[in-house]
Amino acid sequence: MAPRKLLFLLFTDDACRQNHALLYALDLRRRGHEVKLVLEGAATKALGELERSGSRTGALLRQACEAGLVAGACERASAGCASDDPARKVAEAARAAGVALLSGLDGHAGIDRFVDEGYEIVTF
Repeated sequence: MAPRKLLFLLFTDDACRQNHALLYALDLRRRGHEVKLVLEGAATKALGELERSGSRTGALLRQACEAGLVAGACERASAGCASDDPARKVAEAARAAGVALLSGLDGHAGIDRFVDEGYEIVTF
């Protein structure tokens, strides 16, 4: 089977779903597929887990970053996206981790370039 190009749009703040999306992305990459991840909406809170020791999500997200799978995080969502939840304000954590803040769609992450490059979209 020919390798596939997949874009995982990760919206959920559910740790179980986040962990599975990250596991799937890492596994598919090991199996020769091209996978990219974009953190959107409430999922940007996962950036706050990067530096927490003992965090399974943080460990998986670090692996995904190191493997070059994380294309970026929505800039608007990383700044809180009209939320008063301090856990949603993670733009600094993104910058510290070298995660690009994507803002090509009126301040939000756009996916047009991935579609133009032939990525299949998978939403979590």
